[in-house]
Amino acid sequence: MRNRRAILLVALLTAARAARGGENVDPANDGHQYAWAENVGWVNAEPSEDGGNGVEVTDFALHGWMWGENIGWISVSCDNTSVCGMTPFGVANDGSGHLSGNAWSENSGWIDFAPTTCLPDPNCGVKIDPVTGYFSGRAWGENIGWITFSPGAPETWTARTSWCQGTSAAPGSVAGLVLAKPQGAPAPLLSWTTPDGAVWFDVAGGALSILRSSQGNFNVATTACVAGRIGAPSAADSTAPPPPGNGVWFLVRAANCRGRGTYGSAARDTGIAASRFACP
Repeated sequence: MRNRRAILLVALLTAARAARGGENVDPANDGHQYAWAENVGWVNAEPSEDGGNGVEVTDFALHGWMWGENIGWISVSCDNTSVCGMTPFGVANDGSGHLSGNAWSENSGWIDFAPTTCLPDPNCGVKIDPVTGYFSGRAWGENIGWITFSPGAPETWTARTSWCQGTSAAPGSVAGLVLAKPQGAPAPLLSWTTPDGAVWFDVAGGALSILRSSQGNFNVATTACVAGRIGAPSAADSTAPPPPGNGVWFLVRAANCRGRGTYGSAARDTGIAASRFACP
């Protein structure tokens, strides 16, 4: 199956390579755009300079291309050539700079941005510092070995991105939470006011009876991540209706690349985070 995917990708990726025009690597134009592959040399995350075929870092994914001096083009997302319907792949960002998933080199195969074979080495896997924009850590190419984005402290060549550089802090608390059932809607709708700096939201919930019987212990009272990492300030309540005499509670927190906000208090944050139903 993997060989068939590889053949399909080679055929499709060599057919077109249009620039997205959204690359955001090396924002200061001072050469911070490289990684080093021990067996194949330099890999360039901004090979065509500003606005060309390069890597674009967003809150939840990487897009675009890298260029290996000895291996050619590396695609960090299947959306570069619209192959996602047939061969979905790509490098994901968890919103805080921890990367995962796979890139594809038409000449060298898959490149894993979150390998597990090097754990517990802190440089295992690729990360982006939201404060500085610098890449760090290592990826693994199944046919080319380790690719180092930074061997520790940033070097003069370490790739850097402008992603998150315009965000100063995590957002504040969410206010104005409302639950209503619009006419004709299949489920009740939660909505809230967007605090400054919010980019996405998590919605946690549970049964009021458990919250009451546990004396406000959100660890045991949290029974659902109603919605995780959603961009809109609203979410449908897909949980089962409570039985007569019971009720449900909901809490929302905002987040951005500098961190998550609060569910309203430190006790709530700690309890919900400890629940097995916490939003990831």
